[in-house]
Amino acid sequence: MILCSVCQTENDKYATICKKCGGFLQNRVPNLDLFDTLWRIIENPREAFRLIMIAEHKNYALFLYALCGINVAFSGFWYFRIGDRFENILLLIFCALLIGIPLGIALCPIVSSFHWTLSKLLGGKASFRTSMGITSYALTPFTISLLLLLPIELMTFGMYLFTFNPHPIAIKPVSYIVLIGLNSVMILWAFILLIIGTRVGNQISLWKSVFIVAILYGLVLRGVLFCGEYTLSLF
Repeated sequence: MILCSVCQTENDKYATICKKCGGFLQNRVPNLDLFDTLWRIIENPREAFRLIMIAEHKNYALFLYALCGINVAFSGFWYFRIGDRFENILLLIFCALLIGIPLGIALCPIVSSFHWTLSKLLGGKASFRTSMGITSYALTPFTISLLLLLPIELMTFGMYLFTFNPHPIAIKPVSYIVLIGLNSVMILWAFILLIIGTRVGNQISLWKSVFIVAILYGLVLRGVLFCGEYTLSLF
């Protein structure tokens, strides 16, 4: 709890305005600065999520989800090995962007709603907007993977990254294993960040946060795989 210096009323530690007298309890954060918040996520995730909680506007949530959607599209092309369906790598990249951006934007309210609902069921205090802010900035590792690792993968393997014949591991096995390992680290990092954000934002125990994030990841993964399999069946 945080004590109001004006009326001595106890308020939630993340409140910015006293619930009794309306006095300011801590500095207002009208908007989030994208690069500053992303750096805070890397440097001190607990402090970053506290800042996200008290911010009046959860800026860049849709933008971060859109980037994640592009990453998911490329991952889907890799998982289902659909490179043979494209004439060249530029067409594949264009399709990934065309699919990924609206996919990410659609995921924003869906994932945020699931996160908010699960959190509420387990006694969480976060609002829907806070859940949206937490889940979007927890995607930071996927943004890093998209901007840093994917270009290296495309330059190293080209179209073969998305084909069965030959499999990319047969071309450059060491490079492929290293890059797959780095992508796995990014997924684990995003998982941990979401646990931290869920715990900070909802003020619940670690184990409840782990349970929420595990269920959320399972639902989203199953949903994305189902949509991918259904889309492929149409072609």
